[in-house]
Amino acid sequence: MQVARSMSIEQSTQQGTPQPKVAPLEVAGDREARKRATNDDDPQPIKVSTRKDPVPLTRKDSVPLTRKDSVPLTRSALMRRFNQSFPPFYSQFVSSEVQAQNLRLAYALYQTRKAVVQMQDECRKTVVCLAYRNRPSLLSDLFGVFTAFNLSVHGIHLYGQIYSPHLVFIRTIVSRDGHSLSSQTKLSLERAIHECLASVFRVHETLALEFDLKAGLKDTQVSFYFDPVFHLPTLLVDVDNQPGVFYRVMTALAQEDLTVVNLNLMLRRKQTRFIFYLLGPDSTPTMPEFLGQKLALSIQQRLQGDPV
Repeated sequence: MQVARSMSIEQSTQQGTPQPKVAPLEVAGDREARKRATNDDDPQPIKVSTRKDPVPLTRKDSVPLTRKDSVPLTRSALMRRFNQSFPPFYSQFVSSEVQAQNLRLAYALYQTRKAVVQMQDECRKTVVCLAYRNRPSLLSDLFGVFTAFNLSVHGIHLYGQIYSPHLVFIRTIVSRDGHSLSSQTKLSLERAIHECLASVFRVHETLALEFDLKAGLKDTQVSFYFDPVFHLPTLLVDVDNQPGVFYRVMTALAQEDLTVVNLNLMLRRKQTRFIFYLLGPDSTPTMPEFLGQKLALSIQQRLQGDPV
């Protein structure tokens, strides 16, 4: 009886405590197969390019475009890539709105393959925006057209790239007789700028009939230094205010084959100060001290009407 009672207790204990279940071999094998199938369905890394040997991007590709077989860049990535062609201070000191506007102008320049000219009125004045490939004669051509149209200049903002493709973005505030430009004048001005840049409108010959370009500008001072903040060769030009002074100064720089990549303008009642940040020989952001001093003396002689 005791043996039977102990056997019944043992059986009841085994029935009350659940034992771990072991899956049959066929089920475990199916589970492994399902696991392998799940791993096979994991997403693969996204391929940025379908090329076997993708072409590396260089500074000359700074115009905000992507290849057809590449993943489009984000706006911030496009901006960083675009800003690499400018001097280091560009990203730090230029507002994000201006950077975005210059990026849009660069894209329009890439699409049209010609100078981009845009105008809009602000506070009884007209803002003229120009985007084009930089060259020494660009400012001389632009301000020659402004002078031929008898426009008053109230401010200039210039942002030029120091690496390829050497684009430049110029924002000039102008007026005529104290008012913004009319619609017809804007159309004529835009056409004149395009024709002058294409050497169709010879504005220099037109101005030579109106101004005595050989006459000297009084109290002209030109000095050279290497800017320690912007790390660029710099020319400081002080001249008296008189008709055609902007065109005269820009032409003097063009005659020395100097490319301007940034410009600060200080307008006073009787005098105007220009601060030009330049590229040196071979479009490099360096210039020997002796060469800079020689250029400053040559420009001062040109502005004063002395033979060079």
